[in-house]
Amino acid sequence: MKPAVHIRLVLIVLFTFLNAVSQSYSVSLEKKVNYKDWGAAWDTIFVLKNELVTLALLPKIGGRIMQYDLKDHPSIYIENSAKNTVPADGNAFIGGYRTLPSPQSDFSWPSPPALDCKPYICKVLAESEDSTVIYMESQVENSNDLKYTKHKGLQFKRVITLYKASTRVKVEVTMLNKGTSVLKHGIWDITQSDCSHNGVADTKNFWVYFKKNPNSTLGGGKGYVQYMHEGTDNSQWRPDAAPGVFGVQYLKKTGKIGADCRAGWIAFIDQQDGYAYVKTFTYEDGKEYPDSGASVQVYTYNNRNVTEVEVHGPLVSLSPNDSTKMVENWFCARSSGPANDVNDAGIITKRISAHQTADTLSIEGIYGVFYPGMVKAVFFNENNTAISSVDSFTVTPAESLTVSKKYKIPSGAVAIRLEAYNSSGSRIGVLDSASVPNPVGIGRNQFSVVPEKNISYSCKNQILKIGFITPGSYVVTLFTTQGKLVDKKVIIASSSTTLDIPLKIRNTGILQVSGNGRVESRVVNVFAK
Repeated sequence: MKPAVHIRLVLIVLFTFLNAVSQSYSVSLEKKVNYKDWGAAWDTIFVLKNELVTLALLPKIGGRIMQYDLKDHPSIYIENSAKNTVPADGNAFIGGYRTLPSPQSDFSWPSPPALDCKPYICKVLAESEDSTVIYMESQVENSNDLKYTKHKGLQFKRVITLYKASTRVKVEVTMLNKGTSVLKHGIWDITQSDCSHNGVADTKNFWVYFKKNPNSTLGGGKGYVQYMHEGTDNSQWRPDAAPGVFGVQYLKKTGKIGADCRAGWIAFIDQQDGYAYVKTFTYEDGKEYPDSGASVQVYTYNNRNVTEVEVHGPLVSLSPNDSTKMVENWFCARSSGPANDVNDAGIITKRISAHQTADTLSIEGIYGVFYPGMVKAVFFNENNTAISSVDSFTVTPAESLTVSKKYKIPSGAVAIRLEAYNSSGSRIGVLDSASVPNPVGIGRNQFSVVPEKNISYSCKNQILKIGFITPGSYVVTLFTTQGKLVDKKVIIASSSTTLDIPLKIRNTGILQVSGNGRVESRVVNVFAK
C-alpha cells in the first residue's frame, strides 16, 4: 500500500504545481500618457504585460511597437531625440517596429507617410487574463506626390495579441488596396533592434541569425545577396555562424543583406546579457519575393547603435478592394547564442549531444524556452511510441535551460526527446531530440583482430550461448547494429560457466562483454535464422 500512496502524493504535488503556475502570468492592459517619459506628444501608449514580457504600442506615429522586453531587458531601439516629437514625414528616425510596402525600389525616401508615420486608429478588440487583442488601422495613402504613385490607395491593418503564460506575441498585418488601380506589393516588416549596453555601442555581442536555404541560388549559390548600394563592406556577414545558420555580427558598419530563408525564423541575440528575440513566419513556396527573392533582410547602421531585423511577405498583385496578409509570431528567451535552430518550444543554443556507454545514455544541450512549464526527457521506440519518461525540468523563459544528464536506456529505445509542456500541462512540442547512438562501432573488420580471451559464443535454435573462459564478474549486453538495447545480464562466472540468452530478434547484432578490466565487442551473426 505504501508505494501506491507515494505515487498518489507525487501526482497530487505535480498537479498542484502545474495548477499554481497556470494561475500566474495573466495579461494586463494599461493606457498611459508620457509612459517611460516618452513625452505627452506621443499621446496614449497601450502597454500590455504578462509578468514575462512587456509590449508597448504607439498608435500616434505609424502604429509602431516601441517595446518588447523579456523581464527588464530591452530589445527595441528608441531614438532619444525623437521622444515627445511628431515627425513630419518618414525621414524622421524614431525606432520601433513598423511595416512598409515592398519592394523598396518602388519609392525613394521618405517613406509613404500615411503608412509609416501618421496616426493609426487603435482599438481593444478583446481583453482578458488569457489574452489581450489590439487592433490598429492606418490612414489610406492618398499623397499626390509622384514618388508615391505606386502606393496610392494602400492601407495597413494590424491585429496584435499577447497571451497568458507565454512570451508569444502574434502580429497579423493586412495590406489592402483601397485605390482604383492594380498595385503589386508585399508586406515589409522592420524592427529596429538596440545594439548598445548602457547607451554605448557594443560591436562584439549583438548578432542576428537565420536558417540558410541549402538549395538557394541567391548570390551565385552563396545563399544570400548583399545590396551593394547600401554598403560594400562584408566583414559583418558570417555565412557559417553555426551549422546551416547564417549570422550577422553588428560592427557599426553600414550594410544590408537578404536571404531566401524557408525555415521561417530570424533571431536577434544579445550575447553578453544572454537574451534572444525571435520572429517566426511562414515561407510561401512558389511565390515571388522582393529584392532578389528575400524573405529576410538585415540592415546595419554606422551612425546609430541599431540593427534592423526585417521579414518580407511575397509580392501580390492587388486589385481594388483586394488584400494580402502576413502573420508573425514573436518569442523571446534566454540564450547567449548562436541560434542553432528555433521551434515551437524554444531556441536551441547548443544542440543535444548523445553518447552511449553500455546501457547508459549521456546527453547535453543548452536551450531557451518560450513558455514557463516543464520539459520532459522521454525515450521512444522504433514505432515512435513513448516507452519511458525518465526526467523532467521546471523551466521559465526568464532562465536558460542546461541539460547534462545520464539515463539508463530502456529496452527498445531508439531515440530520446525533450518534450516541452506549458504551465497548464499542455504539450507544446519537441524542444530537441537525438537518436540513441551505437555503443560501439559496427564495422566488422575492427573486431576480427580482437582476441577472444574472456568469452566464447555460439548460436543455435534462437539461443545465444556464451562461455566464460576466465573467471570473474561480467556484464553481458546485446545490441542491434543500430544501437538498440536487446538484453543485458550480470553474471559471476567460473571457467565452466555458460550463459544462455534467448534471442528476441533476427539479424546481425553486437555482443559486448565487460569484465576483468577489459571490454570485448563482437559483431556476431547471432540473430540469423
